[in-house]
Formats: sequence, C-alpha cells, structure tokens
Amino acid sequence: MATGDQAPRPLARLLAIGLLALAAIGLAAPLLVLVLPFPVAVAFGGLGAFLAGVVMAMRLRSGAFVALGLVGLFGFIGVAAEAALWFRLGGAVDARLESVAAAPSFPDASRLAFPEAIARGDLAGEARSSIPRSAGPPVELSAFAVPLVPPGWDRSQPVAAFLVCAQPRDEAPCATAFPPRLTEAFRTTARPEAARAALALHGLTAVPDPAFLATPGEIASDRARAGWMALAWPLLAWLAWAAGLAVYRMISVPRRRPARA
Repeated sequence: MATGDQAPRPLARLLAIGLLALAAIGLAAPLLVLVLPFPVAVAFGGLGAFLAGVVMAMRLRSGAFVALGLVGLFGFIGVAAEAALWFRLGGAVDARLESVAAAPSFPDASRLAFPEAIARGDLAGEARSSIPRSAGPPVELSAFAVPLVPPGWDRSQPVAAFLVCAQPRDEAPCATAFPPRLTEAFRTTARPEAARAALALHGLTAVPDPAFLATPGEIASDRARAGWMALAWPLLAWLAWAAGLAVYRMISVPRRRPARA
C-alpha cells in the first residue's frame, strides 16, 4: 500500500518491519501488565499499538502500517491477557491456612497453602454437559469434584473444599490423576454441579460456599499454555497482517507486460 505515485516498497522489507513492530508490541504487553492495573494496561497499550501503526504509516509513507496498528491492537490484548494469567498462576502464596477447611474464608486468595489435606477420590462426583456446535454433534463434557478434607475428617462433617477438573467425556477421568495428599492448591472455576453430584451420591453435606480448587500440577499446565500463547500472539497477528498485505499486493500492483517486438 503506497501513497501517491511512489513505487511500492519491497514486500519482504515491509514484512520484516511489521514483524519487528509486532514483536516490540508483544514485549511491551507483559511489562505494562506488571506495572498497571489490567484494564488500564489494555486500554493504554492497545491504543498505543494502533497509534504506533499510524505513525509508522506516516513516516514510512505506507498505508499498510495502519492495518498493522489495528492488528497490533488485538495482538496486544491477546498477549496482555495471557501474560496476566501467566503472572497470576505463578504468584506467591496468597493465604496460609491452619486447615484446608478454612479455604472458604479466603475467597480472594488465588494460591492457598495449608497443612496436609486428603483428596477423597472415593467420594467423587461427576456432572455431564453438552456444548452445541453449528455443525456436527455437540461437544460432550464431564466435570469432576473430589472432597479435599483435613486429616480426621469424617462423613458427618461438611465438606469445605473440592478439587475439581473438567474434560471431554471420552477421556479417562481427570479426577483419577489427583494426588492423594496436598499442601497447596489454587482457586479455580467453580463446578457446583459436580460438587452437588458428589454430595448426593455419597450422602455428604457441604458448607454454604465451598472452595473449588485445582492441583499445582494442573495449574502448571495452564501456566505453560498461557506462556506459549503469549509468545504466539505476535506471530499469529503478523501472519494475519502479512497474508492480507500479500493478497492486497497481488490484486492492486499492476503486472508488467512483456514488450512487443
């Protein structure tokens, strides 16, 4: 995309400049997430990415960089979201409990440490659900909840915390991979249907708002996934922009015809 009567810049050079710009945007996102509240970081960084594209378009006299700024905005949001998750999952212990039974009293703590607790896999519950798709059969899911209790707990006492996980229904139950004993866990997505299934199936009771927790191993996998996605976002954004730019060049730049003899 060139302005005026200028000959278009070499495509390879534009692509290299765009890749460097998106890499810089990708590096800036985690830094802003570290020093600013997440909504402020997204607003400031996303606007900055777009304005950087506009400035590049004016300086380099190529409208392709306006499109790069738009792509960079969405790329910045993607990196920021994954980076925020990566930092949160790797944070320090938020609360040290006298017992895992106290977990409901710390609803804002993401990472909990406590004396040894027992995962009662023999008291697990399962809840099934379906997610419809526009084409093909629905996705069948299973959620599991396992009571996580202190030593000495018995069935007459209410359950204060559940280890939970969810997966496609045709896979081996993820609850079977829970370690039998834990001293640390992370707050995660609530699975109340699975918890109610465990209570009903085994004749148990629970506190009014039990804690729903995930194992450190599961969180480590989620954190690694977030890290890889944070690295991938700038490349994915660049590929989308590069494909659009290449197609635009193909349809807009006139082809030279061979001279007639």
